[in-house]
Amino acid sequence: MGTNHNGIYEDDDDNYREKPAHKVCLDSFYLDTHEVTQKKWDATMSFNRSVFHHPDQPITHIDWHEARAYCKKIEKRLPTEAEWEYAARAGSQTKFPWGNEIDDDRMWYSGNAPREVPHVGKKPPNAWGLYDMMGNVWEWVEDWYSYEYYKNSPMKNPKGPDRQSFRVIRGGSWMIDEEYMRVTARHKGMSDPTENYWVGVRCAKSP
Repeated sequence: MGTNHNGIYEDDDDNYREKPAHKVCLDSFYLDTHEVTQKKWDATMSFNRSVFHHPDQPITHIDWHEARAYCKKIEKRLPTEAEWEYAARAGSQTKFPWGNEIDDDRMWYSGNAPREVPHVGKKPPNAWGLYDMMGNVWEWVEDWYSYEYYKNSPMKNPKGPDRQSFRVIRGGSWMIDEEYMRVTARHKGMSDPTENYWVGVRCAKSP
């Protein structure tokens, strides 16, 4: 998990928050193959603040509590950050799940996305059958966000630091430029529509 390679962020920060690369061991878990669509969200929740509306688009502009509540209502949970990265990598140790070069045929980002949130499942899945793990919309995970957590992260089933100010979002979005996209990228999550973060959710489940 994480990386020892250099990278940049939109806030002119380096990728210190992704370092160091460290070994993680996880118990078995399931992860939804797709981000939660608006069709599924609307069938369970009583509100939808998405800027664009289509049943096959992912739900967006939800906060962490709302994402967690949705997963709980369908008897699932949010993935931990470690679970998310393990699933996104699908056995790889490269910048992207498929290699070290960006590929327009495999993900949505600012260089190829339409002028609205892409529908889910339109790009090929990763090697483990999971769609849109890179690009499309950011995804909430369970963990609190800490800039330096990877320095002290436990090897077995890491669950993030003690209480902080923000939760973690992973995966990038359709609005992110190529130079900021990579499977290890991690941010503190904000879902206010005035921000550039288009945040949705993908649920996990323990066996």
